Amino acid sequence: MPTIMVQMAHHDWTLQALHLACAMSRNYKADVTLVRMLPVQHIGWLGTDYAHTPPTPEEYRHLQQYQATAHDYGVELSVIPMQYISLKEALVDAANELDAMAVFATLPRSGVSYWRKFQSWDMQRHLAAHHRMLYTLEQPSTNVERVPSIAIPAHK
Repeated sequence: MPTIMVQMAHHDWTLQALHLACAMSRNYKADVTLVRMLPVQHIGWLGTDYAHTPPTPEEYRHLQQYQATAHDYGVELSVIPMQYISLKEALVDAANELDAMAVFATLPRSGVSYWRKFQSWDMQRHLAAHHRMLYTLEQPSTNVERVPSIAIPAHK
């Protein structure tokens, strides 16, 4: 069965991504997996209990809300932890491990203006090489209401 992967990030972003992933999963009859990303302080700790951080009480409440949201859509939600040194590479690795058809992920803001855009582009490139779609939920940088548009009817 196909899988849709959602990164557990900031609560509001995760909830929005989860709603979209659950709606998508109903159309594609896919599972939804929420990946709880755990940063590791030392590369030698990867895969060990030293790097495993249990969820905080607030994260437990959020996880319950995510489970309830998926339940409302009639979708089974799996939650897995993933330790990482580099978030971008870990997200790509998690998507490959899960064989995800779609990935909802976000990267942290950077002090260097185009670094985040480059990181997102590179992550999308790696995912596309395995035919995976990346959804970042980024808002357009221009005011959409002010962008002129036209509608062209289909030719019959």
